[in-house]
Amino acid sequence: MPSSPEKILQRVAEKIVPRDREREKMVRLSQVIRGKVEGILASSQIPAKVTLQGSFARDTWISGEADLDVFARFSPTMERGEWVKKVLPTIRQGLSQYRVIERYAEHPFLEFHVDGIRVNIVPCYEVKKGEWRSATDRTPYHTEFMQTHLTPELRLEARLLRKFAKGIGTYGAEIRIGGFSGMLIDTLALYYRSFTETLRQASSWTKGTLLEMEKGADPVDPKDRDSNVDLVVIDPVDPHRNLAAALRPDKLWNFVAAGREFLRNPGLWYFFPPNFKSKNRSQFAKQIDVTGREVSAVLFKHPVLVPDVLWGQLMKLERSLLEMMAREGFHAYRSTLWSDEQQESAILVESDQTKLPAVKVQQGPPVSKGVDSTTFLEKHSKARDTVRGPWIERDRWMVEKRRKIATIGELVTAAVREEAYGLTMARPLGGSFRKSVKVLQNLEVLSLIGRNGFDKTLWEFLEAKPSWLKTSLA
Repeated sequence: MPSSPEKILQRVAEKIVPRDREREKMVRLSQVIRGKVEGILASSQIPAKVTLQGSFARDTWISGEADLDVFARFSPTMERGEWVKKVLPTIRQGLSQYRVIERYAEHPFLEFHVDGIRVNIVPCYEVKKGEWRSATDRTPYHTEFMQTHLTPELRLEARLLRKFAKGIGTYGAEIRIGGFSGMLIDTLALYYRSFTETLRQASSWTKGTLLEMEKGADPVDPKDRDSNVDLVVIDPVDPHRNLAAALRPDKLWNFVAAGREFLRNPGLWYFFPPNFKSKNRSQFAKQIDVTGREVSAVLFKHPVLVPDVLWGQLMKLERSLLEMMAREGFHAYRSTLWSDEQQESAILVESDQTKLPAVKVQQGPPVSKGVDSTTFLEKHSKARDTVRGPWIERDRWMVEKRRKIATIGELVTAAVREEAYGLTMARPLGGSFRKSVKVLQNLEVLSLIGRNGFDKTLWEFLEAKPSWLKTSLA
């Protein structure tokens, strides 16, 4: 007999609610880091108010998965350029005992790890509500709102939702994931008052669903600005903002589908997915063969970039590549990205074929259009790349032409030489892409096995089924 949702949630709660010892460790660490940042700024005579924000401050963090968000709030008279040129370098230098990296969301911030805890140092402006100068200016108001409205019971519901979203791969607002932010999760818990009710209500969400905590004073409905938005959750501290604006459709509808499945077939695997088991070359080869389709990997090197910048550029390149392939007659069914986030990335594409026929049929004008017909005949009748024709089919001229590009590899090679193919590459990627790109096809792709995270990415791409989806109730 399958366990009931209530029993499953009780077992999950026992694992994700932090114990006293872990809480004490986090409190000590937060005090140390906050004190260090305050001291660094004070000694450099940079006025700021340093506070703790995020899930730790809201007490919705998960045991064993804690993050610390330390915010430095500056006067609105400070130019944002000072954050980049003065403030962040000063803090980074003062924290030189840690391996600090720069990350980027709407603006730069710092990240490092201490005892397995990820710490973010984030600048923002100390402004009145509604007078936002940066996206992070709302965060202290978010923290205050949730500290006021979340009861201990609702904090547990928020933790359950957060762990569920993490387990099914839909948590995290960074560009690479495009999932639910912590504030969005906490708002859903507050809106629906329980984990189970959130999943039950989400099961009936439709495109354009609007959720609003309370009617504000003449709010601007984000749907008025974007009629294609899938979900609108009005920010409780800013009625003009959609908390779900950055949520990608695939992450939203994965959450909805997984929620339905959990209510129908509850299990711990939604919250604690099994670790990826290594596969050998023959297993990968069999999985490639079973689809009857072609798999390509467009592999290239690139400089080290801030992760959010890198993933944003990779996604744009992926879209441009697929559009170019479609224009040239290659039908791509699915694609995904892999990157080691250091020097190498790949776009994986599944298509109906990697090599097109040597010739293609080109449609000409209607015979009834005399001038156009004459032009068409003069251009194609004796052209070197005309294989057959022209001929008349129904009411139009047709001609068969020799292809310039027959394979995906040839297409990519041509695209890096000629702008006419329309492959868009951002400047930081473009130079290294042109010099290093190569296209691997089918079993050649397996030469990449063993690279950091590649095996898992490739297997999930080939399997084409989310880890939470079970095909039986066993």
